[in-house]
Amino acid sequence: MRSLAGSPAMNQLTLNFEAGLVERFATAREYLAHRVQVQAKPLKTIAADMDLSPSTLSRKLSPGDGDTQRFNLDDLERYIQVTRDTSLIDYLAAKYLTSDADRKARAVDRFERLLADASVALAAMKGGA
Repeated sequence: MRSLAGSPAMNQLTLNFEAGLVERFATAREYLAHRVQVQAKPLKTIAADMDLSPSTLSRKLSPGDGDTQRFNLDDLERYIQVTRDTSLIDYLAAKYLTSDADRKARAVDRFERLLADASVALAAMKGGA
């Protein structure tokens, strides 16, 4: 058996659970629509790289009632290829690899930290008046 210490660098998956990610976006498609908007590449360029028109990409990410255009797994793979944006995997991991209790505990922790920061800021404002 060969030692891993002398082997070439291995790929490693690091999961980063961004606070509030799942709470801000109800669906993966909603999150992906947001990611397309905040990419360095404009939507027009991303769509062209995916061999889609900008309007088709927009429709697939935000379909209206009765719209037949849907963002599918092939579209997702192509999106990741052209943008190198794998953050949807983080979104899915945060949504499905943690329990409701874990998410609630993180939310309570975030709120407690916010409350503590607000108390400090309020005391500083009162002291400075």
